[in-house]
Amino acid sequence: MLDALRSLTNDSILIHNNYSEIDFDTMINKIIVIFTHSQLMSSMKKIHSQLTHYFILEDNNNEVDQPRRFNNSEDLIFQLADELYRYYKWEANEDFRSADNDKQKEKEEVANTIHKQLKKVHQIFSENPRPPISTITTLVWLKSHQDNDNDIKKIQNLFKNIVSSFPVFVYEQECYVDVCTTQYDNSVFLIIDNDYQDISVVGFQQLENVKKIYRYDQTSSDGNGETLSLKLIYDLIYHYNQLGNEFQDRNDSNNAKDMFLKARDLCELINKC
Repeated sequence: MLDALRSLTNDSILIHNNYSEIDFDTMINKIIVIFTHSQLMSSMKKIHSQLTHYFILEDNNNEVDQPRRFNNSEDLIFQLADELYRYYKWEANEDFRSADNDKQKEKEEVANTIHKQLKKVHQIFSENPRPPISTITTLVWLKSHQDNDNDIKKIQNLFKNIVSSFPVFVYEQECYVDVCTTQYDNSVFLIIDNDYQDISVVGFQQLENVKKIYRYDQTSSDGNGETLSLKLIYDLIYHYNQLGNEFQDRNDSNNAKDMFLKARDLCELINKC
């Protein structure tokens, strides 16, 4: 919806990651309206004199008042459309006063198109409001050459009927490429040997499909196979229950049942560790 408004209104909408990025000196004599999040608004130490209005996506529902503060981004976008409509109507009126008929007509057309185009995009997404849910869950182990394979085999056997797959890698780059490219929408629970540096962990943390990362140290009581198995069981119980609830919310009873059954099977594994 934001992209649709930006394509209609040329450079009227500027996007910044924080308030300090805004160069007010380059916008002299401009009408400036801020659309932001409550956290960013609270970080503004000084409100610039050129700032005439602001509208906020609010975390605290007690602060929501609709004229200025909204509790969802959709309402905020429609408020942005209202402001743009008023802005272009005002400019069209100024062009009329200046007898600039071409510019007046151009701005009138933009103003009259804003809400039509936004509603069209909104309708498309309303008909397909949510992306499909992936049921693919993968355990991935990045081991060192010195690892004892006994723990790996035990955990593979423990979860063989629960997860979709359980690949094991000894080369970091190969593991990274596989996690990035193989069924990118799956949920990955990643085990990394302690021989790999923290920078490796950071790289994997940035991948959206990596849900949890565990460090493995076969010499430590906190990182050995038994402790790791229990951590995985509890995290996977939560994961499959979440999936079950999401499918249930979409009235997909078959997939919901499958996910809840996996969570139940995981509960029964606790006594086996």
